[in-house]
Order: sequence, then structure tokens, then C-alpha cells
Amino acid sequence: MKGFSIFLCTVLSIILISGCGTKVSSPGSNSSTDWAYNFVVWNDDIYEILNEEIKSEEIDKEIGEVRKNSDFEGTYGDGFSNKYPVGTKLFKIKKVKTSEYIAIQIEEGIYLKAEDKGKYGGK
Repeated sequence: MKGFSIFLCTVLSIILISGCGTKVSSPGSNSSTDWAYNFVVWNDDIYEILNEEIKSEEIDKEIGEVRKNSDFEGTYGDGFSNKYPVGTKLFKIKKVKTSEYIAIQIEEGIYLKAEDKGKYGGK
């Protein structure tokens, strides 16, 4: 019985010690991030995608597209989105300055408004 008690204490100690380990990541390694909001970068500005649809009649000319998509931290530059895939089209909205809003085409004929939040990546 005494041998069993020692064995049980040893096993429990090992379980306790192994559960107290700390996860260590190497410096400079990429990490997945939980972005504050979905966005695209166009003309060196970051645009927050709003949950507001825009009618097709309000869409003006195409001004760009998403060229890079990632959910890892970093500064990627123009054409980057943390939400929409490469190839997603960006449009000017009629009678609205691009320094205020642009439109993101999420499907054929479906557009979402994106609000300019200022310069991206400290530029």
C-alpha cells in the first residue's frame, strides 16, 4: 500500500509540474492577431469596412483591388486586407471623396462602405 501511495504522489507531481509550463515563442516570429476591425489599405490609408451596403447605382469607377491578404501581424502596404481575398475590387462612390469613404465589392452587385481611418502603418 505504501508503494502505491508513493507511485500515486509521483504521478500527480509530474502532472502538476508539466501543467505549469510556459509557452515560449521566438522573437520576431509572426503571430495570428485578432484585428480590431476588418479593413483594406488603399492609397496608403486604412479603411474600416462598415456593415453598410451601397446600391450599385452609387458606385463609380474601380480604383484598385486587394493584392495581399493575411491574418498575421505586419505592415503590408497598399492593396492589403485582413478580411477580403486577393482580387476583391475597390471602387469610388459617386459624389463622395475617397478621403472619406470607398466601396468594397464583396460579391457581384454587392458593395460595402469602407470609412477612411487615416494613414496606415505610421506612414
